[in-house]
Amino acid sequence: MLPVIWTLFAVLAVGGFLMIAAYWLDVQERPDLGTGARIGWSAAVLLFPISIPAYAFGGGPGWPVFLRIASLVPAVAFALFLGFAFGAFS
Repeated sequence: MLPVIWTLFAVLAVGGFLMIAAYWLDVQERPDLGTGARIGWSAAVLLFPISIPAYAFGGGPGWPVFLRIASLVPAVAFALFLGFAFGAFS
């Protein structure tokens, strides 16, 4: 089972980095956000497991359903990382 989980983690980690980049670029390109909101949402990338889904589902970017679901990818990858770090998978 470990090779399957490791492969899933690797794929989700790459997808998570892409999602973080998509989130940050979307925040920077939204004309309806003021400077303070842009800075706040940009700084929130440090809390990406929470901030990206919050932005996708409640921030009003108008993302399609696929991207809203994909906004959870970094959080799942981070959870798998923590599982590996604390020995949950063997």
